[in-house]
Amino acid sequence: MSVVIDNLKEAINGESNAKRKYELFAEKAKEENHPEIAHLFEAISTAEAIHIKNHLRALTVLTNKDVKVEDLVEVNEEVLRNNVKDTKSNLLDAINGETYETKKMYKEFVRNSKKEDNEVAELSFSLARKAEKVHAEIFSSYLKKLEKEIIIDKQKIFVCQICGNVEFAVPPSVCPICDHTQKFFLEI
Repeated sequence: MSVVIDNLKEAINGESNAKRKYELFAEKAKEENHPEIAHLFEAISTAEAIHIKNHLRALTVLTNKDVKVEDLVEVNEEVLRNNVKDTKSNLLDAINGETYETKKMYKEFVRNSKKEDNEVAELSFSLARKAEKVHAEIFSSYLKKLEKEIIIDKQKIFVCQICGNVEFAVPPSVCPICDHTQKFFLEI
């Protein structure tokens, strides 16, 4: 089995756990009366689902088999629930996770894809890596506002259904990550 196939499976599992974790973080933010932070966690959870879809598609192409997420993913609900803390800690956790994916995990996976000359996986990993960088930056900006007790205004949040990029207020005419048009953005 190729390293890239293993990387895709690892990415699918990791993104699935992140998606569920962010759903739980959204619940906690709502409990703590941080509705806009909850909204952000919900939006980025949606973005993680897009990464899962893209990685599954790449894995299906590489293995020439229909691959189901349930066959690859282990989400331990109890562990995830036990790791939910206060909203500030949850934002820090999210920043650390997104930064790890950007600087280490996806960087390595892209390199492995290039070594194996696998453009399908390389594209999937590259798009996710660029989107994760945006996610980390947004989580960081929300954390700074929370720490300074700055009220986070209600905003529309849009997610690109192709790459998982997150944008505010109005989606751009062209996604800066994947170059798809505005019509591919979904309001969360």
